Amino acid sequence: MELQSQLGETFVFPGMEKQKMRYRPHCGGRRLELRSHPDAIHPDNRRFQLGIDYMIDGEDGTIYRMATGAIPDWRDHPLHGLERFDHRDYGMISNVAYTVYADYEYEKEQAVVSGVANADDVDHWQHRLKEKRAISLVVLGDSISMGAEIPNVNFTFAHRFAEQLRSRFASSEVTLTMKAVGGETSRRGLLRLQEDVIACQPDVVTIGYGMNDQNWDVERGNDVPPPEFERHIAAMIEQLRAQTGAAIILITPCQPNLRWHFASKNVAEYADSLRRLATQYKVALADAQKLWLAELAAGKSNASLLMNNVNHPNEYGHSLYARALAELL
Repeated sequence: MELQSQLGETFVFPGMEKQKMRYRPHCGGRRLELRSHPDAIHPDNRRFQLGIDYMIDGEDGTIYRMATGAIPDWRDHPLHGLERFDHRDYGMISNVAYTVYADYEYEKEQAVVSGVANADDVDHWQHRLKEKRAISLVVLGDSISMGAEIPNVNFTFAHRFAEQLRSRFASSEVTLTMKAVGGETSRRGLLRLQEDVIACQPDVVTIGYGMNDQNWDVERGNDVPPPEFERHIAAMIEQLRAQTGAAIILITPCQPNLRWHFASKNVAEYADSLRRLATQYKVALADAQKLWLAELAAGKSNASLLMNNVNHPNEYGHSLYARALAELL
């Protein structure tokens, strides 16, 4: 039997409602601990106490807060219980004050495979990167790629991926150039591709769009319809292929809170477009949406994955993106 560590899984607790843990903690492993900060050794981190602040139900793999404990009650959040909301109507919607982090061990199980790529393409660019003394990683995308609302950039998927590259190619110096822009769609990303990405002559490029493209309005529909989105990403791939030797990695977007006013019902179409393009052009795909949906299917709540309760992943959400990218290495 092999035990796996689950570090930093996030929860928000409305009242004393039971919250599903992603995995069932192993009785012979490390005892589950809850903390207040994503960094376990941060001086502001507070460790919550079992039986005083929270309880665990090992029978059904759930955890819940104690009414008299110190864990914040998410029922105090302004968006709690709303069936449909427009974030612009509220001054503060962040989940940061309500999010707690769990560490525990569980019995290793079959993982959801989320890194999809043409094997020959991956072998080719990994062999090429091994020969380089310096590796340039450029991150193109929207606010998710930027790591919006994550105070410590080390917990963002872009910086985690840079560390993964440093580990994989230990003899090379890896530099990260952030070229993601908050609020951006693929339309604008394509317009600045030449100046912001190709001009850097990168060795690795991640492309992360879809969240803002899918934004839905009753009068105009999606901000960027799926067929147009697919054309934009295809044009990015073609220009990068023609003018650089970069390894190209497409990243599918997570799912927004479906109660959000601008959340569309066809967000999966954008991920499907990226999957098709990865196959067509034989480039790598980090399928973060696949992992995200697996979390929701396992019982995780939207609020437990989203830092702003709308569309920005929290630290644990970013770890899902990083896991999808790690599978490519």
